[in-house]
Amino acid sequence: VLLGAALIEAAGQAPLARALASSGFADTSRVGGGNPELGSLMARYNREALLAALARYRTSLEDLEQRVRGGDWPGLEQCLSQAQALRPEFL
Repeated sequence: VLLGAALIEAAGQAPLARALASSGFADTSRVGGGNPELGSLMARYNREALLAALARYRTSLEDLEQRVRGGDWPGLEQCLSQAQALRPEFL
């Protein structure tokens, strides 16, 4: 819920993101646009696990940002390949 909400907020501040958003954005942000009370309750009762997950997510984003900033295209491709390989485990 929180990741989806953050994605929506970030995209809302970027005109290009608004212009290019399509079904993939709709799928990714669906939960973040849901019931705020339910999201708040989920966070309240799963606080420690949520904080740990947010820290891991922040680390992943920072790693991706550094690879793009540094022009580490092979490293970025490796990260994306790992994500591609891991995704079926969640479907």
